[in-house]
Amino acid sequence: MRHKPHSLSANPLPRWKTKFKQTSLIGLSLLSPALLACGPDFPLQLTQDRQYNLSYLPQTSFSQQLSGLAKPLAWQFQDEPAAQEYLWDEVHSRYLSQTRAYENSELSEAQLALVNSLRDAQSLAEAEQIAAQLKESLAPALTWYSLGAMAFDLKEYDKASDYFKKVIALPESERAGRSLWALYSLSRIELIKSKTASDNSHFVQANAYLQQLQTEVTQGAADPLRLSLAGLGEQAYILLHQGQAQIEVTSREYEPPKIDVALNPATLDKVIELYATQSVQGDSSGYDSLLMLSRSLMSKNINELKPLLQQPSVQQLLIAYWQSSANDFAFDGQLMDMGQKVAEILTVFPTDGAVLSQGDKLAAIYYQLGDYASAERMLALAKPSGLTWWLTAKLMLQKGDQAQATKAYAQAAHHFPTDATSGTEHLNAKDTQQQAIDADAQQATYCRIRAEQGVLSLERGEYVDALSQLFASGDEYWQDIAYVAERVLTTAELKLFIDEHVPVMTFEYPKDSDWYDSVEPINNRLRYLLGRRLLREGAIAEAPVYFSNPTLNTNVQEYGKALTTAKSSKGIESARAYWSAAELARHQGMEILGFELAPDYSIYAGMFDLRDWYAADKLSDKEQQRISASQAIPDKRFHYRYQAAELANKAADLVPRNSQAYAALLCQATGWVLYRDDELARRYYKKYVANGPFVPWAENFGTQCETPDFDRAVEREKANQIAEWNAIYHKLKKPVAVSFAIIAALLGAYAWRRRKRKQ
Repeated sequence: MRHKPHSLSANPLPRWKTKFKQTSLIGLSLLSPALLACGPDFPLQLTQDRQYNLSYLPQTSFSQQLSGLAKPLAWQFQDEPAAQEYLWDEVHSRYLSQTRAYENSELSEAQLALVNSLRDAQSLAEAEQIAAQLKESLAPALTWYSLGAMAFDLKEYDKASDYFKKVIALPESERAGRSLWALYSLSRIELIKSKTASDNSHFVQANAYLQQLQTEVTQGAADPLRLSLAGLGEQAYILLHQGQAQIEVTSREYEPPKIDVALNPATLDKVIELYATQSVQGDSSGYDSLLMLSRSLMSKNINELKPLLQQPSVQQLLIAYWQSSANDFAFDGQLMDMGQKVAEILTVFPTDGAVLSQGDKLAAIYYQLGDYASAERMLALAKPSGLTWWLTAKLMLQKGDQAQATKAYAQAAHHFPTDATSGTEHLNAKDTQQQAIDADAQQATYCRIRAEQGVLSLERGEYVDALSQLFASGDEYWQDIAYVAERVLTTAELKLFIDEHVPVMTFEYPKDSDWYDSVEPINNRLRYLLGRRLLREGAIAEAPVYFSNPTLNTNVQEYGKALTTAKSSKGIESARAYWSAAELARHQGMEILGFELAPDYSIYAGMFDLRDWYAADKLSDKEQQRISASQAIPDKRFHYRYQAAELANKAADLVPRNSQAYAALLCQATGWVLYRDDELARRYYKKYVANGPFVPWAENFGTQCETPDFDRAVEREKANQIAEWNAIYHKLKKPVAVSFAIIAALLGAYAWRRRKRKQ
């Protein structure tokens, strides 16, 4: 398969055309696949549209690239974080702030009632009167903080500041856990005042409060609300705005003017570090701030941006932002505004040694822009990594060199962990979350590479290797695994692969669960796929061992036994066995006979039909021959229902035509294909009309059917035999009597002549 280079145009699409096309696609996606919108998460399928999928480089997550910009915290938390949720106040029909929600779990009922009496007062003066009456009933720290919080909400910042300062002035043992809350609130008050001040004094004081807060946490103060992390964001805000003039940013049509600040190269590294640390430690506002900062950088003209690009952290931040926005680079083969802006910035991007540490990522960005020559140039300078080899493989495919691409894919796979948990065993609970996120990203990339290896092997005609590579890619690419296993490999090839490489996995089967809540391990699903294929092809004795589910195994054995009995016996006994097999095929067919993908889609328990969703690829002659050989018979949705109907039809041929069983069997066969294949349903019905008996329910033939009664069929067969003999007797009675009379007459004449001769 040769991939044609598709370099993108340097001219961006007019904005209205881009929006029109995007809106059209969104509209079509909402209308055409309405069925899909109601379904589960449909997994990827790389074997569809292979050229695109092999050339596509997925964008990465912005948050997963921020760890390199963060620094370790100077403190360790001594407690678990409070629940990040707002509490609904039924009495006042409102949501309580996180602070008040935490108080509901922290304070005793008596303390909470007193605090709420202060917080819910009609005015600050009323709250102060209530506080004067409380005296020793409530700790001073709780009283003063509550009054300060109320004053803050009322924007009486001087009074609020006085109350918060009283809290932090208390001895440590009397602060009741409100010292950090008061310090953070004081910093917010200073930042609010800074907006109308002409000097930096409020910024300085706010930063002092935040540093004091962090010092107390470092010394062991409990910080369940993680105010020390929020403080990192406030400190970054101070660095961004302290001494910086506000500027108006050019806004788009129909948008209000935006106010921004000039970015200072001297402080930008520290700002990015603070936000990144905040984000990596679990405070999402750090992520949001870096996202907004990235967009602010992108909005600046080249002359403004050029000095900022000298900061390594700015380079790294922009690269992370670009990698997470790559899907917005181009549309329909042309650069969009985002891609055009990135390409413009890259013309002034520094190329010194600091950038080469990000060389593989820059190469990826050039590749996603369609600038393959620059991608190759950057790869030559970059340190070898999994990404460089992955990009090399894709560039080789662009040139049509599948052999070199195969080697590059193998190198890429070696650079990624095969287990998402590797390297995290030694971490404690506080460090594991971010490490687990990073490991998941690495694992997802590894799986994608292995899946692409499988698709490339499929293109090269190496079908068993294709299954091996895809099987290593895991659950995310199950549809591709199923396609190769079910349609491309021969049954013998698949059986050998599974017997050697796919052992059964233990699984606790739930008693009551929806199909999507009880997905078995991939090993078991692949074994089921083989078992169903064997059963479809008549390998009855070999199939059961591949069904580890006890219920399925029982059904498979009963189905095999019924077919064996049907073929080895005769008459009504055979018909009874065919009917048993037909019932199993009709009602358990999806589980024991269905195709994992088209036409039955056992993968979704038959609830979705995606045959018209994917455009058919042009396959090689060799692959097409294999696909044709493994096609469902008939190649229709729920194909096993047709097989069930034919088994019932066979059973009908083995019972008396004038029996209830004959009518019932053809009625059932008709109903199983009715509204799916009307021609076949009519054929069964006409067969009944031509040969069957009158039954009261024939008026609704195919929709209201009785169960065939084989015992009555036996009686009917005996009655038919007796009737046949009676008919023969009555038919031959007179001719036989005349024959006997003639014979008697002849014998008499013969005897008379002999006597006469003797005389």
